[in-house]
Amino acid sequence: MSQKEIIRIFRFGLVGGVGTFLNAFVVWFLLSLGHAFLDLNPGGHRVATGAAVIAWVLCCGINYLLNAAWTFRSWPPSWKMARQYYLAAAVAFVFQLLLLNLLLFIISPERSLETATLNAVAVATGALLNYLFASLWVFGKPAPSSRS
Repeated sequence: MSQKEIIRIFRFGLVGGVGTFLNAFVVWFLLSLGHAFLDLNPGGHRVATGAAVIAWVLCCGINYLLNAAWTFRSWPPSWKMARQYYLAAAVAFVFQLLLLNLLLFIISPERSLETATLNAVAVATGALLNYLFASLWVFGKPAPSSRS
């Protein structure tokens, strides 16, 4: 693996870390509001899934822009790449939702922070799949030869 690829993975990880933190914060915020004002159960599957969807839409757009500009140096972004990024991220997101609901089933949390933490675990786990899609399909360019 080249030094350039290692740096790219590191940058993707940093962007993903920021996105994961932001995602967990948004999920926690939405679950807390829902619980405080609408008396929604923050550990309920539909409530947690709804909050996760809203957080994903927001964070996916932010991550796309950061990855296009900094990780893959593919600026300015294009609508085609944005569509591909959202599609790739959607596949990882489906995996994330399945894992989140499995964790909710196994652990049965009762507080917003517990559910947000489980969501962060699911987001981080889906990051590998997301990197592979982004690297190979969305921003995929033929890797430069190490001999040049």
